[in-house]
Amino acid sequence: MSKRAAAFISWLFHPLLFPTYGVLFIIAANPHLFAIYPIKAQLLWGIIIFVFTFLCPIIWLFMMKRLELISDFKMENANDRIIPYIAVASFYMWMFKLFKPTTEFTPYSNQIISLMMLGASFSIFIGFFINIFKKISIHAIAAGGFVGLVLCLMRMSDYDLKFFLVFSVLLAGLIGTARIISSDTKENEVWAGYLAGFIGQFFSFTLVQMILGS
Repeated sequence: MSKRAAAFISWLFHPLLFPTYGVLFIIAANPHLFAIYPIKAQLLWGIIIFVFTFLCPIIWLFMMKRLELISDFKMENANDRIIPYIAVASFYMWMFKLFKPTTEFTPYSNQIISLMMLGASFSIFIGFFINIFKKISIHAIAAGGFVGLVLCLMRMSDYDLKFFLVFSVLLAGLIGTARIISSDTKENEVWAGYLAGFIGQFFSFTLVQMILGS
C-alpha cells in the first residue's frame, strides 16, 4: 500500500465518520425494526448524527487550532488530544441522550442507536485514560468499535450478518495498516485502539442493556 493510498483510507474512514456509518449499518441490518419509520425520518437520523458527531467536532477542532489549544490537526502529540477527547465525548453523550428511549415517544427514540453512541462514548473515555500514559490510535478505536457493533447486532438481528462481520474485521485491518503507513502510529497503538473500541460497544450492548433490563 502506498503512502498516498494509506492517507486516503485514513481520510475516508475518519474516526468521526464512524457514528454515521454505524447508523447506516444499523438501519441496513435491521430493516424489520425500522419499517414503521418513514424514509425521511431515517435520513433525518443520519443527518443529525453526521452534524453532531462530525461537523460540530470538526468546527470545534478548527476553533481550538485558532486558539492555539492544539498544535495541529493531526494531533500526533498526546497532550493535544486531551481537550478533543472531552469535546467529542460530550457530543457523543448528547446523541446518546437524544436517541435514548423515554416514556414519551419522540421521533428520535431508538435504543440501538442510543446504545451505539453510549458505546462510542465509553470507547472515547477508555482512549482518554490510556492517552494519559501512552498514545493510542483513534482510527483504531473507531474501527474496533465498528467490529464490536456488528458482533453485538448479530444476536439482535433476524438477518445473517456474518458477511458484515468479515467485512468489519477486514476493514479494521485495512485502517490499522493505513495508519501505520501514513503516520508514525505504532502497531501496539493500533491494537490498543481496537481493544478500546470493541470494549466500549460490548459494555454498552451487553452490560448496560442487561442493567436496564431490556
